[in-house]
Amino acid sequence: MTATQTNITRYQACIDACQKCLQACNECFNSCLHEPDAQAREKCIKMLRLCADVCNLAVQTMSMDHTESKYICNVCRTICDACATECSMFKDKHCQQCADICHQCANECANMVQM
Repeated sequence: MTATQTNITRYQACIDACQKCLQACNECFNSCLHEPDAQAREKCIKMLRLCADVCNLAVQTMSMDHTESKYICNVCRTICDACATECSMFKDKHCQQCADICHQCANECANMVQM
């Protein structure tokens, strides 16, 4: 196994968490757009888009074993925590589930940064 393969294997839990978060944010984004109070969710909806995009970037950089992976994952941790905070303000199931998944992703990103 090469050094790159070894690092990617070490990053797998974070890659999986980021992919799960990306999917959850996209699903929550779509659900929020169809809620009757979508206007009130504007900040949350924007944060969901940002979180999904940053999670995608984190997956890409870790999968390439890019030298900036830890930097991107640290940013991802911050964005995921902020997204979880926004989602947790809404009591519907999709927002609450997304908040939980964002917190899990933030924790995995924090672990990855410590490697």
